[in-house]
Amino acid sequence: MDIVYRPMHLSDVDGVWRFLEVIKLENGQVSFVEIPDKEELMRWLENENLFLYMAECEDEVIGLFRATRGNETYKRHSVTLSIAIHPEYRNKGIAKELTNMGLEDMKKDGIIIARAYIYSDNIPSINTVLNQGFTFGGSVLMHHYNDKLNQYVDDLIFHKILKE
Repeated sequence: MDIVYRPMHLSDVDGVWRFLEVIKLENGQVSFVEIPDKEELMRWLENENLFLYMAECEDEVIGLFRATRGNETYKRHSVTLSIAIHPEYRNKGIAKELTNMGLEDMKKDGIIIARAYIYSDNIPSINTVLNQGFTFGGSVLMHHYNDKLNQYVDDLIFHKILKE
């Protein structure tokens, strides 16, 4: 399996949209499911505070990574991460590689700290960030209602310092 990790470009919008439709069909609990249309993806590419990276295999998008930089002057050193992996490609280390590539690239742009907010029932994502050196920083209790579990779950906060 030959996987390419790279920044997203305008020419990738159709492929990324097809990928997001898969994520939406599985009722994924990630912010990507809230994207209303391709035009929003194009606006993302124009936004200097968004870093977009993707993983592809045989010309199919199999992963998407977004980092949102704080837009106030005193918050431009930090990013908040979102990542989604195609269901057929999970548990193969793609999230880890995609995140590492994105973080290394963002360091060059002055990003000092990355944060990830992960629902407490998302064990694979928690394991991914912990394996990448992120540190648990706190939680927002009962932040989200999980219909499948029929209960509230916490939003866990993780961070990683990128520059010392």
